Amino acid sequence: MRDSSHSIAPAEKMIDLNDLRVFAYVASLASFSLAADALQIHKSSVSRSIARLETILEASLLQRPTRKVLLTRRGNALKQHCEDILSLVNRITVYPGEIDARHVGALRGVVHGANARGAHVELLPECAHGERK
Repeated sequence: MRDSSHSIAPAEKMIDLNDLRVFAYVASLASFSLAADALQIHKSSVSRSIARLETILEASLLQRPTRKVLLTRRGNALKQHCEDILSLVNRITVYPGEIDARHVGALRGVVHGANARGAHVELLPECAHGERK
């Protein structure tokens, strides 16, 4: 029986952090082209990332009346959350020892493939204890 105290989004509703990063650039620069240039990716990749987010969230995030991109109300809300999420991800990946007690807990992930049944992840000792090398 599944533990209902932890809510895990179904795989089809999981948001890719790369899509959030692309959205944050588009929202900040108000341009698909400038975001693509800043991220060094194709403009079509930017469009696909935004489309995936809009599909998952079932909401329009951007208005595109001209060459300049405008955020919808939902887009503005997501931009604020993106800044917080991406800031935390950057802190975790760059300075794992600086994570405070609020961010300690279970790390959950998805394992695909033939060996997925019974698979588990062990944290590196330095990550488990918040040490920086």
